[in-house]
Amino acid sequence: MKKLSYLTVFILSLSFIGCENKRSETEQTDSLAQYRDTLIGKFNGIEIDTLICEPIDSLSPIEYGRYGGCHYEWRVYTTNGTVKDLIVGNTIGINFIKEGDLDGNGTEEWGYVTQWPTSQWMGYDAFTNINGEWQHIIEPTSIWLPHLDPQDSIYYTIREEDILQPSDKSEFIKVKFSDVRNNGEDFLLIDTLIQVNPRLLK
Repeated sequence: MKKLSYLTVFILSLSFIGCENKRSETEQTDSLAQYRDTLIGKFNGIEIDTLICEPIDSLSPIEYGRYGGCHYEWRVYTTNGTVKDLIVGNTIGINFIKEGDLDGNGTEEWGYVTQWPTSQWMGYDAFTNINGEWQHIIEPTSIWLPHLDPQDSIYYTIREEDILQPSDKSEFIKVKFSDVRNNGEDFLLIDTLIQVNPRLLK
C-alpha cells in the first residue's frame, strides 16, 4: 500500500511539473503580454473591433542605468485591420482611455496617456478615425501627473476618462488640461472648451 501511495505522489508531482513547464513556455512565447494594452469599441462606426498597443522596438540597453530595460516605440493597431496602424514614440508605455463618440460622427474615439520616468508632465493624445486613418481630434494636451493621482489629496484630481467630454456646443469638446501660472508657482487644472481639429470638420 505504501508503494502505491509513493507511486501516486510521484506521478502527481510529474504532472504538476509538466503543467508548470507548459505555463512557462506559454509566458515565454508571448513576451509582449506584460506591455500590451487593449481597448474594445466601434472605431469604424460599424463593427466592434479591438485596439491593441504593443512595443515594436527592443528593450533599451541596461547601461542606460535606471532607464534601461524599457521600450520606447509602440504600434497601435486594430485586430480587424479597419484603421491604418499608428506608430507612437518617445514614451515607455501607453494607457488607453475609451472616449466614446465625442464628435457625433458615428465612430468611437480613444486616447492614451503617455508614461515617462523622468517627468511629472504627461501627454494626452486623442484620436478619431477619418477615412481609415487615425487623426488627432484635438491637439495633444498636457497633464500634470498629480492631477491624475487620486491618492494625492493636496491637488484637485480628475479621472483619466474625464479629460475629454462631449460638449453641447457644436464642433467643440470639453477638455481638462494642466497649466502652470505665476512663474511656475501654481499648477492649475483648466476646464474649458476646445474646438475639434478644423481639418476633421471639412
